[in-house]
Amino acid sequence: MAARKHSTQKKRREGVRPHKIHLNIGTVIFLAVFVYLLIRLFFYFTETHVTSYQVVSGPLSSNETYTAVALRQESVVYAETDGYIHYYTLNVSKVGKNSPVCSVGSSEEVSVLAETTAEQRSEARRILSGFAASFDADQFTEMNSTRSALENVLLGDSSEALASAGTMLAAEDGLVVYTTDGYEGYTVDDVSEDWFDARNYSGQTHLSSDQVSAGDPVYRLVTSEEWTLAISVTDRQFAKLSTMTDIKVKFLKDGQTQNGTIETRQVQGKNYAFITLQNGMARYAQDRFVNVELVTNITSGLKIPNSAITKKEFYQIPGIYRTTGGDSNSYGVLREVLKSDGTMTTEFVSVTLYRDPQEETADGELPSYYYVDMSELEAGDVLVAADSQSRFTVRDTGSLKGVYRLNLGYAVFRPIEILDQNDEFTIIADGTSYGVDRYDYIAADASAVVENQIME
Repeated sequence: MAARKHSTQKKRREGVRPHKIHLNIGTVIFLAVFVYLLIRLFFYFTETHVTSYQVVSGPLSSNETYTAVALRQESVVYAETDGYIHYYTLNVSKVGKNSPVCSVGSSEEVSVLAETTAEQRSEARRILSGFAASFDADQFTEMNSTRSALENVLLGDSSEALASAGTMLAAEDGLVVYTTDGYEGYTVDDVSEDWFDARNYSGQTHLSSDQVSAGDPVYRLVTSEEWTLAISVTDRQFAKLSTMTDIKVKFLKDGQTQNGTIETRQVQGKNYAFITLQNGMARYAQDRFVNVELVTNITSGLKIPNSAITKKEFYQIPGIYRTTGGDSNSYGVLREVLKSDGTMTTEFVSVTLYRDPQEETADGELPSYYYVDMSELEAGDVLVAADSQSRFTVRDTGSLKGVYRLNLGYAVFRPIEILDQNDEFTIIADGTSYGVDRYDYIAADASAVVENQIME
């Protein structure tokens, strides 16, 4: 005990004091800022965030693409004898009736005239010049087509040469195509789901010097510029296309577009659309399957996300009760009020009168109803028409679709007129009364906002 007392007295003599916490202004500020950040982080992760969206203009981008089967007025021409085939015209080229198309002979080489005319030589140079200008080492069929064309020119109109070569003449005017696939002769009445399974498709390309037997297909002849695209569609697509009679088609192969007429049918529980075109057949004559985009969404306006759309309840006021009054020319209504002496009079109430944007009215015509914010009138108010003794009791309500505009720093409801819609976006009309304009900011998710909410 004496030893402990001695130790304590020694520490006191040496100036040792109990430990104390020293706080300065810097430490206090740091702790305050730290606590503030913790509180802000807590509120940030627990509160609902409002994301804004800037209104832009443009069409919906939901035009759908399809793989169509091309149906044409075409027939297959078959070899009449065994031998080697030689083609005299370019692939996918027009021929006249009785024009030489090909020959089937016993030799892999074709006979040509011993002498050629100046016209034949000029035409041969033109064909070779065109081939040289568009030469592509990967396009072997172009080389064969060019050779066939030269053979045709060099054969000329010599009936003796044509006869000796076993020449086959075109039965009628048309377009010669050196591929066959078994779809020739099909019409829309023969449509089958098997058509659209490209895995089972097998086409055959015919080249000069190929050996053929009698009865083998050697080319097909397309005899009409009119052709049809057959498309297999879903129930949703079928419902939309069934409302149309004309449609624009964009060909994904080269970006070309053309208009056609459309017809829809249901065959054995499957949905099909048939688009008839009057031109452009030759560009895609070698293709049985054609990738196309059907331009069905051509409506243009202001584009907003579907999540931005909400509904708001209003009082419905018949159009005849709109009037002007007060100290300005602003619109409002006449409301019946009871004076202190027990008599009735009317007072002008300035209110915002919304039209239903979806209701169509002629110029100068009043709408069936105006819509008044429920904060501006009360249920049971009696309104008086300005030019008659007609009265209306405020009671009926109706809803308008709209969005919350955020331009002023708080959420303001604005009605919208819907023009078109898909799964993600809606096209609304521009320039509507009390609506939204291009470049306005709106709440991207209306469910995260309440009207008049201050935006931070």
